[in-house]
Amino acid sequence: MPLPTIALLLAASFSLGALPLTGWAVRVFSRRDLRALGTGNVGVSAAFIHGGKLAGIAAVLAEIARGIVPVLAGRFCFPDAPAIAIALLIPLVAGRYAIARGGGVTNAVWGLLVFSPPMAVSSGIWGLLVWGLAQRWWGEGDRARLFASRCGCLCTPIWVWVWRQSMPEFLAAAGLALLLAAINFSQGDDMALSKSEQLFSLDDSLDAAICGDKAAKLSQLKRAGFNVPAGFILPSKEEGRGKKEEGRRNEENADRLLISNSVIQNLKSKIQNRKIVRSSAAGEDGDISSAAGQYQSIGPVFTEAELLDAIKRCRQSYWTSEAVAYRRQRQLPDTQMAVLIQPYIDSEVAGVMFSRNPLDGGSQVIIEALPGGAEAVVGGQSTPVHLEIDFSTPESLEKKITEIKNTSIIAQSLLTELVKQSQAIEAFFHGIPQDIEWSWDGVKVWILQSRPITNLQPFWTRTIAAEVIPGAIRPLTWSINRPLTCGVWGEIFKVVLGDRASGLKFNETATLLGSHAYFNATLLGEIFRMMGLPEQGLEFLLRGQKMGKPPLGKIVPSLPGLWRLVQRERALNAEFKGDRTSIFLPALQSLEKEEGRGKKEEGRGKKEEEILMPNAQCSMPDYQYLMKLLERAEQIQEWLKPITYYNILGPIGLAIRKAFFRVDDGWLDNDSAPEIASVRALQQLAQKLRQAAVSQSDETVSVAHLAQIFAESPALQAEFKKWLDIYGYLSEVGTDIAVPTWQEQPEIYQKLLISMAQKAETNLVEKRKLGLTFGQKWRLDKCQERAIVKNEISEIYARLLAHLRWTFLEIEGCGLAMQVFQESGDIFYLEFGEIQQWIRSGASVSFKDTIRERRDRLVADRDRPIPPVVYGNLLPNSQTTAIKLATSATNIMQGIPASIGRVEGFVKICRTASTDLGENAIAVVPYTDAGWAPLLLGATAIIAEVGGQLSHGAIIAREYKIPAVMNISEATTRLRDGQKVRVDGYLGTVELLE
Repeated sequence: MPLPTIALLLAASFSLGALPLTGWAVRVFSRRDLRALGTGNVGVSAAFIHGGKLAGIAAVLAEIARGIVPVLAGRFCFPDAPAIAIALLIPLVAGRYAIARGGGVTNAVWGLLVFSPPMAVSSGIWGLLVWGLAQRWWGEGDRARLFASRCGCLCTPIWVWVWRQSMPEFLAAAGLALLLAAINFSQGDDMALSKSEQLFSLDDSLDAAICGDKAAKLSQLKRAGFNVPAGFILPSKEEGRGKKEEGRRNEENADRLLISNSVIQNLKSKIQNRKIVRSSAAGEDGDISSAAGQYQSIGPVFTEAELLDAIKRCRQSYWTSEAVAYRRQRQLPDTQMAVLIQPYIDSEVAGVMFSRNPLDGGSQVIIEALPGGAEAVVGGQSTPVHLEIDFSTPESLEKKITEIKNTSIIAQSLLTELVKQSQAIEAFFHGIPQDIEWSWDGVKVWILQSRPITNLQPFWTRTIAAEVIPGAIRPLTWSINRPLTCGVWGEIFKVVLGDRASGLKFNETATLLGSHAYFNATLLGEIFRMMGLPEQGLEFLLRGQKMGKPPLGKIVPSLPGLWRLVQRERALNAEFKGDRTSIFLPALQSLEKEEGRGKKEEGRGKKEEEILMPNAQCSMPDYQYLMKLLERAEQIQEWLKPITYYNILGPIGLAIRKAFFRVDDGWLDNDSAPEIASVRALQQLAQKLRQAAVSQSDETVSVAHLAQIFAESPALQAEFKKWLDIYGYLSEVGTDIAVPTWQEQPEIYQKLLISMAQKAETNLVEKRKLGLTFGQKWRLDKCQERAIVKNEISEIYARLLAHLRWTFLEIEGCGLAMQVFQESGDIFYLEFGEIQQWIRSGASVSFKDTIRERRDRLVADRDRPIPPVVYGNLLPNSQTTAIKLATSATNIMQGIPASIGRVEGFVKICRTASTDLGENAIAVVPYTDAGWAPLLLGATAIIAEVGGQLSHGAIIAREYKIPAVMNISEATTRLRDGQKVRVDGYLGTVELLE
């Protein structure tokens, strides 16, 4: 091996490395000297950052060529000694670092790629894997990037050995790797420096983790067209995140708070007049914390020295003792401070406004203002003008603004604009109430800040809860339903989210406000975001708007969990059938036996269980018997846990299948649904009663005549009893055990039977002939079986709840005999835990005062307006009476179309299913459940306050071709008996005709 040739190649490689190729490229394309910019490195990354794209590309090509040349020369001159080709990269990199002031990584990578592509690719893949792991450990940032780069360098010899298994090549690669790692440790990082000195604009899409929540939200508003002043952001420093565990303080940060002259000059060129320097820390103005007043904003700023000082003071305010204590109390991590610089607005009037009442979330815009800047209002040093504008209806908003006289500082035109802006900003942020800082310069209203009103959290919605458990709810019902519902939803979400669900409080999924059930929209919104669902998810919960399609990139992390949920959904039919045989049917049989009920009889074309109403009187009023009843109630609740899981997952699975297979609601055969089957059976009996009456008289059949025929016919009475035995477990609200079952009020349904028999048009709806294609039938088959199973689940769920109700009635019977209760129904005003404590203690107690107080509260809550959304944990004080829609400009209410058809008629308000509907009435109901089926059948149209196209009322309406509109808010108070309306079930509208 000729040593002179080797020495010549080593010297040539060093000289080639010493050439300032990257520096020349930047000078040519940008006329800048990299040695005087940034860290002073003359590398590829610095070329892109300081020289621009063309300079960077030229630098990359030059460095690639520089790295390839010595390797090709070594292989050409010494084909039998490939280790020399690697060794020649060492002086090349040394020359680049010592003289050309570069790092040499690009040269080494491309040189090794030419030497051995498999080895270079393996090393690159390893570096990417290390980077990914480092990001999981440290988060995305420079620390992870640098760690991966250094590991990639140091692991190169290993891959040389794996692919080449040559000791000389391994040693040459080891020398190169050590040199690259040493250079990497000693050089500055232009990429990290560029981030700290980069100026972001409010016109950009900003990351709150880098630019802070305040700047990120202002950016969203500005890009959406709101009047937000121009602004530029110095992002938070990466060093702060890496050092947060070390508990840095101001003195330790002083050297890091230095700001380059280029940044100052850049800011001066972008904002030439007076400026204001504002804090924008991560977590400030966030969804759960405002950090109001914790950090400094400084303005107006005039000179360059003042600007530099203001930026330093703003950043240092992040580490004041008060700010640190605030973050500790709110359990917020220490990060760093981004700084927002904006033009200083010369305000004539400025202030803050809340898009909702910050005390209770009521429908009032709160505006406070003072002459001059907004800091005077938020500072609390002066008493501002305070205005409250009610916007519960458009009429009240217009009236309130008209009533407010021009103050000394706010004209009506400005007031109107402020209200408009506040409502628009709340709508933009998906219905989340906003705390908004504003300024008026005499021409425009400028938005200076917008953040959520943090005390109005969580948000509670009736969007889902109104269908799950509608109406005013008694304490006993809620104390049983809440843990069941929260537990099952928590289990479903844990399946999807896996370990990410560990910090979520699923026991807070639902609550009771004003005796009405609400679901936690804040918690569900967070779950939606974790699942990758779109931002409209919260709007769907708060306003009932459509969800929209989830972005694929965000939903990918949840795909494994969603697949687990799909697997559970696919196994639901088989699992339910197994549990039905092994758990639920034996459970129902044991309850029938224990309660002394009859055995199975024929019904609905198959054997069914009779349901005989238990004796509510206590046969043995002692605590031993009460303990047996309590144990039965506890056992029923254990059986309710698995059936509740099926009762929630079943409808979800059916909805997903219908959407996936594009199956129309009208295709499904719902004959097995209890609410449909019960009505059909009662119709059959009504036909028999009418035929018996008509055969005895040619005259018009009267109610009295039909009642007499029924009273004199043991056969008809036996069939009615059989019908009641089969379907008597149903009630107006299937999920509310405080509501009487059909079995407990036979006189109502006997009257309904006679009413149905009187109507000549009480004919059975014949089986539909859909005329589906082969493909449509195949798609329908994928959903029909699940629909049948869903109906079987609903039946067992309702039966178990009926048995639970009857058990509590027996307990109440004993309590009445022991004078624990004063009247029937008292037990439902206690919570289950209170009943357990009473029975297990064996003590003589009285719940008289507790029951009276809760009964009075329920009566008051039943009559009060119930808002669809509650902000915080307090119902807003109602400042208006029931809405009178007749004063509206259009007299049209918009709801959800549920069953097509158009009908004009007169309204009948039906607050319970036992309401006498009368002839040709349009039924207006608060909600619909299985127990409402007989009443709805007699209506010419249906208007419901809550519900959608899959609600019980919608299914019944479609089956019997009754026009129906769902989700007409507060319909029972907005309409009145006898009022003439037009219902359009296709458009989903209700129009007042008088």
